[in-house]
Amino acid sequence: MHGAFGAITSLIKKQEAAKYRKATLKYELQKRRESLLKGKPAQELKFPEISNAEMKVLKEKIRKKYKTDQIKNAIISILIFTFVVAVFYYIISNKEWVSI
Repeated sequence: MHGAFGAITSLIKKQEAAKYRKATLKYELQKRRESLLKGKPAQELKFPEISNAEMKVLKEKIRKKYKTDQIKNAIISILIFTFVVAVFYYIISNKEWVSI
């Protein structure tokens, strides 16, 4: 019985140590969170003022780049799909390669 009692006390001590570690970690994280919420951010982002004309030009550039990226991705996808279909057709059409 003494061995079982020692195992139980050892288990209880391990559980208490785990609880203590968890509590201290939670306390430290809570302190860190409160200090971040109370303190001001170290660096605030400041964006330059842009006129409406410059904003329109910038938007058009972004739209043009987005559209070209979409077209490029579509072409690449079509080429890859065509290549995969061609490989499957080649494998299926040559009965020598397929072993069932």
